[in-house]
Parts: sequence; structure tokens; C-alpha cells
Amino acid sequence: MKNHLNILITSSTKAFGGMENQTVNLLRALSGRGHSVVLGAPAGSPVYEKARQSGVQVEDISFANAGDLLAVLKMAKAVRRHKTEFVVATMGKEYWPVALGAKKLLGTKVIFMRHMADRLKGHTAWLVRHAVDKVVAVSGFVRQGLMEAGVPPEKISVVYNGIDVDRFSLSGQERQGARAEFNFSPRDIVVGSAGALNEGKGLFVLLKAAGLLKKNKNRPGMNFLKLLMVGEGPGRAELEAEAARLGVTAVFPGRRLDMERMYRAMDIFAFPSVCRETFGMVVIEAMASGLPVVASTVGGVPEIVKDGENGLLVPPGNHEALALAVARLAEDAELSGRLVKNGRRTVAGLFSSEAMAGSFESVLLGL
Repeated sequence: MKNHLNILITSSTKAFGGMENQTVNLLRALSGRGHSVVLGAPAGSPVYEKARQSGVQVEDISFANAGDLLAVLKMAKAVRRHKTEFVVATMGKEYWPVALGAKKLLGTKVIFMRHMADRLKGHTAWLVRHAVDKVVAVSGFVRQGLMEAGVPPEKISVVYNGIDVDRFSLSGQERQGARAEFNFSPRDIVVGSAGALNEGKGLFVLLKAAGLLKKNKNRPGMNFLKLLMVGEGPGRAELEAEAARLGVTAVFPGRRLDMERMYRAMDIFAFPSVCRETFGMVVIEAMASGLPVVASTVGGVPEIVKDGENGLLVPPGNHEALALAVARLAEDAELSGRLVKNGRRTVAGLFSSEAMAGSFESVLLGL
């Protein structure tokens, strides 16, 4: 194909979360666009196996730390074997060995991916200025943090995360089955959330909002409000206790690998985070699933949710504003329908796997 690219993407983690899932999505989408894509990851790790099962070429490369010379040698062999033109490092501990090995020794183009909002250390910012061709940030919020750390703005490109939109398409039959799993009735108003069960995700704020709505005698429909809090974390016991204290029915199904099914059990999706969110993957998943979304104005979330256009935004930590937004979505079918329609359009246009791969491809072709 024209502009065919040979790309090696490294991911040295042995865990599998949002960042690793995005790596696999990117690998699949770039491969689908006709490029030769290779993943360098620890053999047997979840990201290694997911990529291999998807038909992506894999190499056993594991970076133990920033000074792992054995990993540099393995990477060099992979670069030569696959005639790699671009090496993409997805984790911080890969930055130095990839930059020094791939860029300085092999002469390939080097790209760092930045998913985190943590401030880039001074010596790493120096490395970016002198030995990296481009840093790809997952949001404008992350880009701003990189610039504040001393990375030149011309070295930073924003490529939003993307999802397989078809995975989250709605089915009426699947919705009935998902709700039945938790004994939700047709009249129940199920407000869902997804993420780590901790204070930073704003789940105690969501509980307070639900408690406020259930006490509001002017909103009798809110008596049927229930919460579905998907995820695990250290705050689970405290959240369960708080729900009981407030008289709120909250279901905690734990961490689920079938998130598309979980969204189908919900009527409204809430993302009430109070921490520095770099993006908000679950927000675009919920939008793709046909749910009206209310989210807090933190980090990169306002780059996804446009208040009154494809969702509702509320100040972080404000349970009264959150309660009012949930009530509006539950009671105003016209508003919810418009937000859902625009939300799906937003995801299809900006946050699909294809859109992500196209933007990433443009970054590489511009180097």
C-alpha cells in the first residue's frame, strides 16, 4: 500500500487495564489499515496474548527498568528483523532504553505515548527534547501538562483514545437479560458507573446525589432510582455502608470483563470523578452504548462531553448539581434522546478505533 509503515509498539506491563486495552486497539486498527505492526511485550502477558490472538505479530521484549540493556538488545533484533521504521514506547520505564537504543543506535523514529497526568520528570523532558521525534498525548489536558514540564509544543500531538464502536451497539434482548441479572424492573431508573471503587472517582458524591433524589417528594419517580457501580477497589466496603446509611439501593457486581453488557443494564451513566482524569474511556463507551451521560468537569473529560450537546457537565464534588443533572436525564426524554444521538455521533467521529488509528498514522507520516 501507499505509505506503508513498519511499526514496533512496546508495552512492558504484565497487567491489563485501560492503557493496555488501548494498545491492543491501536495495534488492531493500524494493522487493519495495512501497516506492518509488531508488539514488543513480555511473553505470556495479557497484552501479548490479546495481540497474538488478534493476529498481530508479537516479540518477547520486557523492560525491567530504564537501564535494561538486555531489553535494548532484544528490541534491536526485533527492529532489524521487521525493518522497523518507528518504535513507540507506551510506558515510562520504556522511555530511556527505547530512545537511546532505537533512536541513537538504530536510527529509527521514536514516539512516546503519554496516558498519565503526572508531571514529567525533568530528565525525561530533557530526553524528549533531544532524542524523541514526537510525544503522543491522549488529550489536550495531558498535552498541557507536558508543555508545563518543558516539552516543546511542536513535539506533542494529541491522539484521542478510540474504541470498537460496534462492540457497544445496543440490543433490546441483551438489555433485558442484563437487567434481569440484577433484578432490575422495567420501572427502575438505573444510574451506572464504572471504575475503581475509591474516593477519587467521586462515587461517594454519587451516593449522596442518589440519597438526595430519593428524599425529594417532588420527584416521586426517583423512588425507583438504583445504582450499578461496576468495579473493584479499596473503598467498596465503605461505599456499601454509605449506601445502606442513605437508603440507596446500590449493586456492586465487581470488576467485569463484559462491560458492554453492564452498560445495557443502565439507563443513565454517571462519571462524577474528582481526580485529574486524563481522558475518560468509560465515558465514550457509555456514549457508544446509547446512554445519556453526566460527568464532572475534570481533566480531559470536557474534551469529550460538551454540556447540553452530547451530555451534561457538573462541577466535581457537587452532589446537588449531580442530583439535578440525573433528574433532568431521567425526566426529560427529549433531552436524553438528543444527548444520546449526539453522543453516538461524537464517538463515531472522534473516538472510534478507526479515528484513533487515522490520527496516529498522520502523526507518523508527518515525521
